[in-house]
Amino acid sequence: MKTSLPHRRHISGQVLLITLLVLTVATTIALSLIGRATLDISMSNQLEESTRAFNAAEAGIEQALKSGAGTSGPQTLTSGVTYDVSVSTIGGASGIYKLPNKTPEGVTETVWLVNHNDDGTLDETPVYTTNTIGICWSQEAGPPALVISVLYREGTDGTYHVERLAVDPTPRGNNFDTAGITTNGCGLGYYARTVNFATLGLTLTGAASDTLLSMRIRPEYGDATIAIDGGVASLPRQGNQIESVGATQTGVSRKVVVYQQYRAPLTIFDSVIHSQSSFGK
Repeated sequence: MKTSLPHRRHISGQVLLITLLVLTVATTIALSLIGRATLDISMSNQLEESTRAFNAAEAGIEQALKSGAGTSGPQTLTSGVTYDVSVSTIGGASGIYKLPNKTPEGVTETVWLVNHNDDGTLDETPVYTTNTIGICWSQEAGPPALVISVLYREGTDGTYHVERLAVDPTPRGNNFDTAGITTNGCGLGYYARTVNFATLGLTLTGAASDTLLSMRIRPEYGDATIAIDGGVASLPRQGNQIESVGATQTGVSRKVVVYQQYRAPLTIFDSVIHSQSSFGK
């Protein structure tokens, strides 16, 4: 039986249409696979470049921690990868000094009131000789209270002492002092309390004046961001801020920032030892 010419053309048209559909689907799939592969390669390259830049920034931090100084410009780590480090001081000026990070409940922060030598040892020459200092802390849920320890050297005999006070914006039956606390402290909307060193029994004037060494500040009942208001008096330098930028030749860069604060006093200063009679080792 012979197939008529119009019927043959009809079948040929269907085959052509199916072939075109198959080719279209195959082309779409192929292009999708190629695009996905290209995207994966691009993302892999970006991740590799990002890792190289981050490693370079970390290498710059390590170098600055060893030398105590920044770089005079971009330094080559490996071929096509550089780092550039700057070192700036923390504190060391009048006005508001805000601690770099929020302090968790129960963790003690140290604010130095004397300078340090280049090797990190303490220089006990009096620096902060003003009778008052403002302490501010953020208004968080709780709200947080502060326990403050003032470390100082006795002016008459050179011995070391600690005076303490605890302040709380909310009466909780904990014997913390709730008087004199204001809001909008340090211009940041924080709680604020002025610490009067004379009220704590310290003498900061005269030939036998006491030397303020540091303050130990610990939030209770919640985390808090802490700031210090020295007014017109300058706080001593509190450490260094090290900022390192790693970069690759493709233009990818990463930054690492480290706050290198001076070593804190031993935690024994946060405790009280009491005896009804003398005791010795």
